[in-house]
Amino acid sequence: MIILLIVLFAIATYVSLVVVKPLSGRIIAGTISLLLLSGSVLILTMHISQNWGMKEVTTTTTKNIYTAGETSAPYGMMIKAEIGQGTNNYVLIYRTSANEKKPSVNFKPNASSIDKIVTAVKKSATYKLTDTTTAKAVTKTTRLTYSSAMTKALFDWGTENHRLVKQATVVEVPKDTWLVLTAGQVAKLQKLAPQMQAQAAADPAKAAQMQALAKSDPTAYAKLQVSAIKQALGIN
Repeated sequence: MIILLIVLFAIATYVSLVVVKPLSGRIIAGTISLLLLSGSVLILTMHISQNWGMKEVTTTTTKNIYTAGETSAPYGMMIKAEIGQGTNNYVLIYRTSANEKKPSVNFKPNASSIDKIVTAVKKSATYKLTDTTTAKAVTKTTRLTYSSAMTKALFDWGTENHRLVKQATVVEVPKDTWLVLTAGQVAKLQKLAPQMQAQAAADPAKAAQMQALAKSDPTAYAKLQVSAIKQALGIN
């Protein structure tokens, strides 16, 4: 509507200054229409440059995530790949549901078009190790919405409402029962697995204790497994 108002006020200004004959009427009508035109242009400029007439609304969603490794393993696993160096922004691989056959690649920037790139720049994802027992992804999304029905009527061109400002996801991973590994560390673990299995089999008594622990206290067993893997991979 604001564009229509600017056009109407521009026409009114022209008519007031050119067509209206009485000088007093020309001055009054011209001044009013010119002020309305200037005001309309000003608020449009403020809307474009400063998002005038809009407000930021932030929503938070939480979703459980599931291991990227073998589902039969007692511990969870997530694979990470940092985007750039020192950005603390990651592509993360994990299952998004317990029934998912293969893990999903999450938060990979979409660079297929300029619009997609602009959107990708506004998104970030990282992770942190926590004392929780469940892995979850917490996403905070901030969008611009019109602050009132009047501003919506003035500026709504069908594309601005709910425009993304930023989206930040933090994946919270249990520090004692999950592993967060790079692709290189996963490859190293696969090579070390036969050696670790052979060492476990070399001590039947200890192996029996571990099997009993896996049944009686799966969490404690998972912690021991994670600790052993971290030690083998040199992870502090």
